[in-house]
Amino acid sequence: MVVMRRKVVPVLMLATVLVAIAVSWWILVNPDNALTRMFASRISNVDARVVVGPYPVDRDFQLLKAHNVEVVISLLDPAIPYEATLMKQEEVRARQYGMTLRNFPMSSVLGKRFGNAYDNSASQAADTIAATEGKVYLHCYLGVHRIRVVRDLLAKRGVGSDTYAIRTAEREPFRVQQDEAEAAYRDGRYGQAVAALANVPDAKMTLDGRLLQGWGLYRLGRIDEARSAFGKAAHASPGHAGAATGLGYCELRNGKPEEAERQFQAALAKEPTSADALGGLGAAYYRLGRPADAKKYLEASLKQAPNDEWKAILARIRQEPVPQPGGRR
Repeated sequence: MVVMRRKVVPVLMLATVLVAIAVSWWILVNPDNALTRMFASRISNVDARVVVGPYPVDRDFQLLKAHNVEVVISLLDPAIPYEATLMKQEEVRARQYGMTLRNFPMSSVLGKRFGNAYDNSASQAADTIAATEGKVYLHCYLGVHRIRVVRDLLAKRGVGSDTYAIRTAEREPFRVQQDEAEAAYRDGRYGQAVAALANVPDAKMTLDGRLLQGWGLYRLGRIDEARSAFGKAAHASPGHAGAATGLGYCELRNGKPEEAERQFQAALAKEPTSADALGGLGAAYYRLGRPADAKKYLEASLKQAPNDEWKAILARIRQEPVPQPGGRR
């Protein structure tokens, strides 16, 4: 009996170790799990030119595609076995969604860097992003450590990227409510999105939540409330391009094109290729009686993303008589 126990114990220990290894591997190659999400960042404001965040799963690719992201910059290192597996999955998704995937390996585990190519890869990634005209998604595994190095280099090159937040309490009710609001907004259920966010305590509302609330209210025609939400976002993050853009559209709806122009100019100072800000500024100039300027910005916006309203304004501009010297038409 004692001999049998001595044989069984090592077998059980080995089985336990193998199960632990298998579970750990599954967690690493499936980052969209509750445990990993507690430590990972969230995808930053998707209206920014340089969006940052963690390893993108399929629904993240859908979100990025919907917001015209063209290039994905991955800092995963194929020399790390689980990251090599994730890279293969990402290559398939990038092709599926018509995006260009660029890889600049930076070896890091829980923020501890190793390997001689770390700084060189970070510099190459920053140079590539700075030279890319379209929207970019920059990520590492958790979206916390490696991307911070690249973001610092981008700042030195005068290229801004949006802020990101760590998932510190994803299971709290307010986080669930904001996730529900995001899903409802993407589906065009603006009333449900606003209702979900109404239950989020003001102190718990994130910057993304403020912007989402503002756009939901705007879509519902509740312009004064939308302006208040965007104003709170601007107060929380002074100079934020998304907040300024939202305020600009509210001013347009309130019949204040001069104030709208100021807000859109502020947004473009941060994000020069923002299709929403470019189009909004074009619409503001059209209402201010500056058709040449309106045409310039509306056309620039349409190069970034389609918009039937901007096309209609351009059509009207092209049909209108050209102003003559001295103010005569």
